[in-house]
Amino acid sequence: MKYCCMVCGKEWDYSVDACIFCGGRVSKVSINKYSVEEFTQVSVASEDHPIIPYYVMLLKDADSSYRFKKTFVRPNIGDTIYIKGEHDEKYTIGVIGTGITGRGIAEVAIRAGNKVILKSRSNAALENALDMLSRKLSKSMSPSEAQTILNNITITTNYDTLAESDFIIESVIEDLRVKKIIFRELDSICDPDVVLASNTSSLRISQIAEDLMHPERIVGLHFFNPITRMQLVEIVQLENSSEDVLIKCAELVDRLDKVFIMVKDIPGFVVNRLLFVMISEACHMLEEGISKIEDIDKAMKLGANYPMGPFELADLIGLDLCLEIIENLNRSVPGTQFRPSDILRDLIKRGRKGKKSGKGFYEYGC
Repeated sequence: MKYCCMVCGKEWDYSVDACIFCGGRVSKVSINKYSVEEFTQVSVASEDHPIIPYYVMLLKDADSSYRFKKTFVRPNIGDTIYIKGEHDEKYTIGVIGTGITGRGIAEVAIRAGNKVILKSRSNAALENALDMLSRKLSKSMSPSEAQTILNNITITTNYDTLAESDFIIESVIEDLRVKKIIFRELDSICDPDVVLASNTSSLRISQIAEDLMHPERIVGLHFFNPITRMQLVEIVQLENSSEDVLIKCAELVDRLDKVFIMVKDIPGFVVNRLLFVMISEACHMLEEGISKIEDIDKAMKLGANYPMGPFELADLIGLDLCLEIIENLNRSVPGTQFRPSDILRDLIKRGRKGKKSGKGFYEYGC
C-alpha cells in the first residue's frame, strides 16, 4: 500500500493527513510492483494508435504474473514499474456531444467500468455513436464483451436525464453562446455536488461560468485526441473553484488511467497556447512560399523530433476546428501570432477539413 495525494500525485509509504506540497487530500492506494522483462518499439501508425513511436512493455510481478503496458517513454530491461490497483469506486459520467471527442470520452469512461449518459440533439446521432463505439470495442474484444460494456451507456436527447450523473463533461462546438446555454440548463437541473466540466480547447472557462448559481463547481477537463491514446488531461481551475471539486476531478482523471496537470484559466491553456502558434505559423510560411507542406512537416519531425508535422497534426485535429481555435485565441491573446491564414479558410470552403473528410492539407484513402 502507498498513500497518494489526489491533487498533485505525490506518494508516501506512510499515512499522511494532508499533502505537504499542495494541501490536497491523501488517500490509501493499492500499488503493484512490476519489473520490465521485455519491450518493443511500435513505429507503425494504425487507426487506434496514430501517435508513434510508443513502447509496449512486458511486465512481471513477484508472483510471476505478467501484463502488458504501453508508454511513450523508452524503458530499460529490469526497470521497476509501479501501477496503481483497480479502483472500487465507479462513476456515472454525463457526456454531451457525439463527435470524435465526445465518443472518445465515452469510450475511456466505459472501458474503465463507469456508466455513461450520452446526450445529443438527435437520436440518429446517438445511434451512429453507439454503432461506431461498438465497432471500435469489437476490435479488441469479443462481440459479447463489447456489448456488455456498451450496456453501461444510456442515450438521451433530454438534459433532465443527465441530472443523475456525478460528472458532466460538455464536448460540443467551440461556440461560447452554445456552451453558455448548455451550462445554464445544467446548472438549473443538477444538484450542487454534480461537477460540470467543459472540454473546450480555447475558450475561457470563466466566461462559460458567468451568471451561474454554482460557479464554484465549473471546471475545464480538456482531453486530447485521439482520447483513447493520449495520456494528458488539463484540469482548468477558476479563481473560485472549489478545492473539493478539483480533488474530484483529479480522482476521476486517475480512474480513467490518464495523467493530469492543473492549469489556470488562460486562453488555450498550456498545450493549445503553444501548439496553435506552430500550426498558425506553418500556414503563414506556406502562404509565403517559404517551403512545401511535406518539407515543413519533415522539418519539424526530423529537426525537432516531433512525432507529426504541423500539417499532419492539423489534418488529424480537423481544419475547421483548428480555425475555430485560432480565431478564439486571436480574439483573446494580444499580438499577431494567432492571425488566421487565408489558406486555412480556403481549404475549409472547398470541403477539405482534414482526415475526417478524406482531404485536408493531404489526401487520405477511404
